[in-house]
Amino acid sequence: MHWVDDPQRVPSQVQPLDPRPDEPLQIGVDLGTAYLVLVVLDQNRRPLAGEYQFAQVVRDGLVLDFVGAVDRLSKMKQRVEQRLGRELTHAASGYPPGVPQVEVRATGNVLEAAGLRCTGLVDEPTAANALLGLRDGVIVDVGGGTTGIAILRAGQVVYTADEATGGTHFSLVIAGAHDISFEAAEAMKL
Repeated sequence: MHWVDDPQRVPSQVQPLDPRPDEPLQIGVDLGTAYLVLVVLDQNRRPLAGEYQFAQVVRDGLVLDFVGAVDRLSKMKQRVEQRLGRELTHAASGYPPGVPQVEVRATGNVLEAAGLRCTGLVDEPTAANALLGLRDGVIVDVGGGTTGIAILRAGQVVYTADEATGGTHFSLVIAGAHDISFEAAEAMKL
């Protein structure tokens, strides 16, 4: 059993791997509705470092606070660079399927303004499948503000959609149905 399958086995502290100074890094950024996430992988896709921060700078895949997103991502980048002892120069990011191309470009612009050359932008369910490797099936990505859906046949994405219902909406429904606070509803989802 993998530790992800059993929360009791989650290590209390994960020791970061020590990358070689010349080793190519894979860096990903998620500009989510609730959190900004920066993840650094080694050339074998093993996690080296990461950082996340609560931030309400994006809603439903749209960058609402460009300056705030850039500021937070820049600071996260600096902290990870200090831990790794090397500069982060590039990153890829995802976006909810179906958002206008101008918003997709805005995601890339946030990366560039934070000092990361944007190496790629891909819809979030397709990005998830890069890890999962499904040939035939459906990927459902429930985010804070939207739910991304991708249908795959023979390893190819044949349909994507983004529904305007996400984790925040689920919490509001739970809170209303049980007459509890939003915070209590959030805790119930865990």
